[in-house]
Amino acid sequence: MTQTPENTVLQVIEVQVKRGERSLLNKVNFTVKAGEFIAIAGENGCGKSTLLSTICGGEGAFRALVSGKIYVHDTPLEHYSAQQLATMRAVMCQHQTSPFGFLVDEVLTLARHAMIEPSHIRRGCIATVSDALDLSHLLHRNIQTLSGGEQQRVYLAKALLQLVPSSLEDDLTGKLLLLDEPTSALDLRHQKLVMALLAKLSQHGLSIICISHDINLVTPYCTRMLVLANQGVIADGAPADVLDQRILKQCYQTDLHLIKHPEHGVFVTH
Repeated sequence: MTQTPENTVLQVIEVQVKRGERSLLNKVNFTVKAGEFIAIAGENGCGKSTLLSTICGGEGAFRALVSGKIYVHDTPLEHYSAQQLATMRAVMCQHQTSPFGFLVDEVLTLARHAMIEPSHIRRGCIATVSDALDLSHLLHRNIQTLSGGEQQRVYLAKALLQLVPSSLEDDLTGKLLLLDEPTSALDLRHQKLVMALLAKLSQHGLSIICISHDINLVTPYCTRMLVLANQGVIADGAPADVLDQRILKQCYQTDLHLIKHPEHGVFVTH
């Protein structure tokens, strides 16, 4: 996909975030284009989830935003209503639970409530996304009875259903998917399934920002990586360029080793 200034989806400019007297992010800058699959890496407590929640918007995020601006499609984030944002970006948080025993199918149907569409389109879209994430056999299960990994796939499906017009083959240019550790509870097969699906959707124009501690999982699939440390972005670029021993030591405060794979790029090991 050809990327031009016209297909900028998100701009983060000089963002500073504080909680009380504690500075969490300081002068963070980056731009997201249509179709980019960006992984965010960094040690615990470095501000990854804070950055994602700030990009999400909402009253709490704006209270913590001390300075800087966030633009979605050249419009300041705070100028959008919650309803408007829901049509452009979806969020999967790190910890999600359901306080009620909804069926999986009911949870996924809720994701389409803002869509004005015939019921057969809704049912077809839910079926397609469920099949893509290996959820079809779980649609009539109580979500509270599912394993952690199964629930994680349900919440990813819910986020996708908020954005997909009618099919996973649709043009998703201009849409933004924000993910916080979406594969942390998944087995190896489902990790691969999820990453491959996200990479495919980015090729259809979907912009993805994905926080992950599993660098080796996301590296073969993402197009770009941001490394956070010292309250800011210390590296931004293609994974092969960012995964550098000096950068990793600055990020994780320990010595790490790199293994280069001819097909899948760079892998990090102890």
